[in-house]
Amino acid sequence: MKIEKQFAIIEKQVGWYHAFPTLAYKDGIIWLACRSGKVDKHQCHGSMGCVRLFEASAAEADCWRDKGVLFSPSPTGSRNELDAIISAPTPELVFLATRDFEYGKRNKTFLSRCTGFPCTERFPLAEISDRPVICFGHIRQTVNGELLMSGYGGTKEEPQAAPYLLVSTDQGDSWRLRAKVASSEAAGTRLTEFSLGHLEGTAWTTLIRSETPPFFLHRSETPDDGRSWSAPQPTDLKGHAPMLIEIKPSGKLLVLYRDLSGNRPGIGIGCSRDGGKNWQRIGSLAFYEGSIYDGGYGDLIQLEASRFLAVYYLCDQDASPWIEGAIFTIENNFL
Repeated sequence: MKIEKQFAIIEKQVGWYHAFPTLAYKDGIIWLACRSGKVDKHQCHGSMGCVRLFEASAAEADCWRDKGVLFSPSPTGSRNELDAIISAPTPELVFLATRDFEYGKRNKTFLSRCTGFPCTERFPLAEISDRPVICFGHIRQTVNGELLMSGYGGTKEEPQAAPYLLVSTDQGDSWRLRAKVASSEAAGTRLTEFSLGHLEGTAWTTLIRSETPPFFLHRSETPDDGRSWSAPQPTDLKGHAPMLIEIKPSGKLLVLYRDLSGNRPGIGIGCSRDGGKNWQRIGSLAFYEGSIYDGGYGDLIQLEASRFLAVYYLCDQDASPWIEGAIFTIENNFL
């Protein structure tokens, strides 16, 4: 893996918490959604967060334009936006998953559904879904035209958080539970965030975050669009927050994740060449200082055959994270 270029998308500002960037590609434009808040010693990831939108062309993936704030704290709405997960699963539809969060008090997921950016309206996911989840990973479309949403959470009956898959058969107007992807109790670890990688036909694979040391990402597979899943197994990748893509045209898999394999946390890139059965770390884009939880989330897309764009957030000792991007290449013989 070779880094071609690295650049700031939102530069460091002391006292500000810029984080959680995700990407979507539509009509020749790359869209980036992220969260900007205020550093707050009493709130993990800060407080008073808002959701922001940026755009760039695929030809100039290092040149970003600020398109403004989509959702911000208000007396009648949310008081602290935390997530900003943007998806374009079909040529016609885009989605934005956001979350109003205050530790121990509020944790409400919202979903925007529209035909183009920006998405300025949203609904509580609980109003259109039979299962409350915290979204993570992109909404994906099956070969049969269904939409799949990856998320995690618990209920009063099942307080232990676990990964769940929701499905929509009406283009995102409503969602229902398709399956519990894995049982944290059965795996002997607390499993939460996961993202999907498409293999072929109705077969998918996933990488799942383990909240339990030593933090190895776990894998699971489904042959039937998420109705049934294999028992989760640890991989050789050590970290959090996996974001998966398929490499075209080979179908091999690439993941960006918070890399915890070294002395410092970083932004790791891993690859699987056998449909997600085996994973290997192929490099790091950056490292950061301070708390492991104040950096490391990101996303990536394929620009050309062996050329990729990644976005992620980093921090140092004063815990004022900023957002960077990197363009990198992978050797053709590896792909």
